[in-house]
Amino acid sequence: MEASIASYAQGTLPRNISGHRKASPTAYAHRPSGVNSFKSSSLFGESLRVVSQRTVTSKSRHAASAPLTITKCEIGDSLEEFLTKATPDKGLIRLLVGMGEALRTIAFKVRTASCSGTACVNSFGDEQLAVDMLADKLLFEALQYSHFCKYACSEEVPELQDMGGPVEGGFSVAFDPLDGSSIVDTNFTVGTIFGVWPGDKLTGVTGRDQVAAAMGIYGPRTTYVVALKDLPGTHEFLLLDEGKWQHVKDTTQIGEGKMFSPGNLRATFDNPDYQKGYIKHFVM
Repeated sequence: MEASIASYAQGTLPRNISGHRKASPTAYAHRPSGVNSFKSSSLFGESLRVVSQRTVTSKSRHAASAPLTITKCEIGDSLEEFLTKATPDKGLIRLLVGMGEALRTIAFKVRTASCSGTACVNSFGDEQLAVDMLADKLLFEALQYSHFCKYACSEEVPELQDMGGPVEGGFSVAFDPLDGSSIVDTNFTVGTIFGVWPGDKLTGVTGRDQVAAAMGIYGPRTTYVVALKDLPGTHEFLLLDEGKWQHVKDTTQIGEGKMFSPGNLRATFDNPDYQKGYIKHFVM
């Protein structure tokens, strides 16, 4: 699932990445009113002056000779403003905004919920934490109340769940409700990861078939990072004190890093070739 968000950072990430594998009414009840989106602030430094652009062309034959319309997704936009400029698909906008509402509620619960283990287990036999179950429930409810999700599944509930949305014009979503939930008590950063596919299929599809992918990051600050199929790069939103998502950063390329952290180190105990052919190649 971690690969989902990387799928649309076009030309900047490995090409073989693919994704795998109803907020409740109360989650939407509190919406701050009368809060104006600020367009610039020294709080975020120079990054607020960066503007990403998207060219929208008309399908009309007569529009070919007309000047191209440029829609700017500006730093400082709210999530709703950004999505309205970034995509004409109102169903996708509604789904992503709904998921944003769920992420906001999960962020609060991660900060306040008890993280002791429960007797519940998922269908793979792994122990779940109370906050896992809560995040899972909130996300399924958000998808159901969006009215544009046909099927959904999660790491905790891998079987397809019918969310009641349409097949034509609807979407299917796979998500990890709270990646890293077992380390919440250590106060490390944890997150929610999800991918959005068109229609009613979550099998036989790849990350490149997605129309959107996103992750919510719950750390020292809460962010919502979104990638859209027709908009290059990834786009980061910060959860402000008043409960609004504010567009604060665009990432369209990734420079050479100074650190490398290989994953799945447990596999080195079961597969000597993994240790020899992969870990030693990059680390030694």
